Amino acid sequence: MPDRRTEALAVATRRRRERAEKAVEQALRRACFTTGPVTIASIAADAAVSTDFIYKRPVVRPQVEALRRTRAGTVQDRTQPADADAAENTLIRRLTQQLAQIRKEHREQVAELRTALETAHGELLALRRRLADGQ
Repeated sequence: MPDRRTEALAVATRRRRERAEKAVEQALRRACFTTGPVTIASIAADAAVSTDFIYKRPVVRPQVEALRRTRAGTVQDRTQPADADAAENTLIRRLTQQLAQIRKEHREQVAELRTALETAHGELLALRRRLADGQ
């Protein structure tokens, strides 16, 4: 026979969970009308629940992720036209090529410096031997 306190605790837990779920649903509805980014953290903050609460709900989490995906697509479409994406890709490609060229030049310089250092070490060794033989 269950204890009255246990039953009261179970009822209170169920009510708290239901209130939290309703708060998350309302936060999702409000997020549909905002222009800011939609994240699980922002929905959790708006609903005054933990992010863990949303992550553990098999129904709520996909709704947040779907809203985030649709929002990401519309925000990107409004802020960056296709020409801007192409220009950005071209810029990235050009900067990558410049970086590769600079790295190649630096490798060549390092190789030249190593060769010069090896030559200098060899000359120093020869001078030390001559000096030791002369004394």
